[in-house]
Amino acid sequence: MNEGLTLRQGLEQFHKEYQDHLSHEKEGIPIESKEFFLSHDITHVLFDCDISLYGEGAVKIWTIFGTTLGFWKHIKAYQTVNAYALSKRFKLMHILRNIFKFIVHIPILIFRAKRMHKAWPWQNFDAYLDMPLVDIRQEFNIQLLK
Repeated sequence: MNEGLTLRQGLEQFHKEYQDHLSHEKEGIPIESKEFFLSHDITHVLFDCDISLYGEGAVKIWTIFGTTLGFWKHIKAYQTVNAYALSKRFKLMHILRNIFKFIVHIPILIFRAKRMHKAWPWQNFDAYLDMPLVDIRQEFNIQLLK
């Protein structure tokens, strides 16, 4: 993703690029689910992860180790918003192409998340929306895999 973009612009680009795959953008979704997925989508943008199985797995690692949400709140939130249902969209070949890449990168992702200067605020991120991604990543010491 273009690092010259602000977080808000990156989020808009993310939603436009994946609009056909983001079921949480549809009408009738409970507000707590929309709030969870907004934070989740922001982590996709911030940590430069797509929506492949690999990208979703990487976002989970970044979320658990690099945000204020943490592990237990992450598990509870996923159950509350039924986010596990989204994994049904992955076909066997997609899983096979992505799972080994993800497994190899787990320790690297954890290491990089632990080296961040501070945890990314899962909910209170409004002050960062109009800041360039490059500046946010520098402030938090986010070292992308790409």
